[in-house]
Amino acid sequence: MKQNHIDIQNMNFYNDSPFVYRPRKTKTVNIGGLCMGGEYPIRIQSMTNVSTLDTDKCVQQIIDLYNAGAEYVRLAVPSIKDANNLPNIRKKLTERHCRVPLIADVHFNAKVAEIAAHYVEKVRINPGNYIDKKTEKLYASYDTTHLFIEQVSERLHPLLRICKQNGTAIRIGINHGSLSQRIIHLYGNTPLGMAMSAMEFVGICNDFDFHNLVLSMKASNPKIMLQAVRLLVVLLDEKAWNYPIHIGLTEAGDGEYGRIKSAVGILPLLADGIGDTIRVSLTESPVNEIPFAKILADRKLQSTELSDKLSRKINYNPYIYTKRTTFPIDKSSNATIVVSAHTDLLTEDMEEQKLLNYKTVKYKDEFDVKPSDIVVFEVNQSDELFFFRQYVNQMIEKDYHNPIIWKFISDETDWESYYATISGDIGSMAVDGFVDGIWLVNRAFSNEKLYQLSLYILQACGLRHSQAEYIACPSCGRTNYNIEEVLKKIKEKTIHLSNLKIGVMGCIVNGPGEMADADYGFVGSGKGRISLYKGQELILSNIDENEAIDKLIELIRQNGDWIEK
Repeated sequence: MKQNHIDIQNMNFYNDSPFVYRPRKTKTVNIGGLCMGGEYPIRIQSMTNVSTLDTDKCVQQIIDLYNAGAEYVRLAVPSIKDANNLPNIRKKLTERHCRVPLIADVHFNAKVAEIAAHYVEKVRINPGNYIDKKTEKLYASYDTTHLFIEQVSERLHPLLRICKQNGTAIRIGINHGSLSQRIIHLYGNTPLGMAMSAMEFVGICNDFDFHNLVLSMKASNPKIMLQAVRLLVVLLDEKAWNYPIHIGLTEAGDGEYGRIKSAVGILPLLADGIGDTIRVSLTESPVNEIPFAKILADRKLQSTELSDKLSRKINYNPYIYTKRTTFPIDKSSNATIVVSAHTDLLTEDMEEQKLLNYKTVKYKDEFDVKPSDIVVFEVNQSDELFFFRQYVNQMIEKDYHNPIIWKFISDETDWESYYATISGDIGSMAVDGFVDGIWLVNRAFSNEKLYQLSLYILQACGLRHSQAEYIACPSCGRTNYNIEEVLKKIKEKTIHLSNLKIGVMGCIVNGPGEMADADYGFVGSGKGRISLYKGQELILSNIDENEAIDKLIELIRQNGDWIEK
C-alpha cells in the first residue's frame, strides 16, 4: 500500500495564482563564472554524444556547441577513466580559447562524481548513485526515513566537501524512470515521488550548508515532467529553498515532432515563471538542439491588464492531471478534435463551417456562457491565455461542463517559431485538462500543414494518437550504436502503428526505466549490440544491431500488435 503524507489536493499554487505571469525568484548559482538564476537570462545547454575518452572528438563537439550558442556543455562520465580524462579535454579547450563551463553527467558510481568535481564546473548526479539497493528496503517507511537520510548523507558528504572546496556546482537530476524502490513504495512511480526524491537530497545539502545547487525533474512524458516540476517548486518554496531549475524532456525524439513535444513540455513551465536553464533533447546532432532552444528561451511573456484584477481562487488542482469533464462536442464522442478547412479530415474532426454558430469568447468578454454552449476561445496572442485560464476556472466553479475549442489566430510567418509558440500555448492549457479541441488559423501556411501540426500537438500533449509514439533519447557518450540512423529506419517501418509506443534508447542508464510506459523497447546493450523489450520484460539480449530492427518487427507481430499499412 503506497503511503502519502503530502496533501497535493490542497497545495497552494507556488506563486499564489496561475492567472498571472510572475517569474519565480531564484538563487544565483555561479557555474564557472557564468551565472544562472536570479536576474540572469535563461541559459541554454546541450550534451556531447561522443565518448569522453575520445579527447579530440569531444573537444571539437564542445567547441561546435559553444559556437552554436550552448552556454553550458554536459559530458557523459560513466567511469573513473572518463573522469580522469577531463583535464585533458579542458587543456585542449583552453588551448583553443574555449572556456565554456563543463558539466559531468555521472551515473551509478559516486566515486566518479568525486573525481570529476575537481575538473568541471558542475556535476550532475542522480540520487540512485547514493542508494544501497541491498538495504533500501529496510527504510521503506516514513518512520525509517531519517535512518535512510543518515546513510545517504555519509555517502554524499565527500562530494559536497570537494564541490565546496573547488566551487563546483551540483545538479540533482531526477529521472522518472530511475526512482528508487523505496520512493516508489512510499509515493508510487509518480511526479510526487520524483519531487520527494529531490527534496530529500536538497535537505542533505542544506544540512551540510551546501547551496550551489540546480535541480531538474526529467521524463519523456510532458505531463509527468510538468507536474513533477510544479510539485518540486511548491515544496522548495515552502522551505524558502529557491534553487534554480533546469527544465526539459529526457527523450523528445527527432524532427518536427521532437521539437513540438519539447515545446509542449518546456513552454508551459516558462509561462508559469519556472525555468532558469533549458535543454531541448533531440535524437539528432546536439548542435541541432541549440536554435530551437533559443526560440523557446527568447519567448517573452507578460500578464494581460486584466490578470491581476481577477479572482485568485483556484478551482482545479495544477499538481494532478485531470481531464476536465465535458459533454461531447458531436454528442457521440469525447475525442479531442481538430477544427480545420483541410479537406481530408479524420472522422474525429470537424470542418470550420460547423462551428460558426457556436459560442465564441474573446479576450475581455464578460462571463456569459450558458451551461449548454459549445465554447470557442479566440486567442490572438499568448498573453491572453492567462485571461482564458481564469475563464475556465469560473466555468469549473459554476460546475459547467461546456467543451472548449481553442482557436488560435496568428500572422507569424516563420514556421518553426510559429509551431513552437502554438505548441507551448496549447500545452499550457492541456496540462490542466482544459483542451477539447483546437483550431489553428494562419494564412501563411496551408490548411494541410496546419492540420498535421494540430495532430502532432495533440499527440505531444497525450490527448490523441495519430501515429506511433517514439520515446527516443538524444544519445550521449554512452551510446554504442548509431541511434539517429536506427530511429529513422524504425520510424519508416512502424510510424503507422498509432496504437503503440516504442522506446529507442542508447544505453541501459535511462533505457528500461525511461521507456517504462512503452509497449516495446529497443535498447543499446554494448558495442553494436541491442536488447529488445516487451514492456518492462527483456525478451532478447545481445542482438547484432544489423538484425535488431527486423527482430523488433518480428516481436511486434508475434504479440499481435502489427497492423498492415
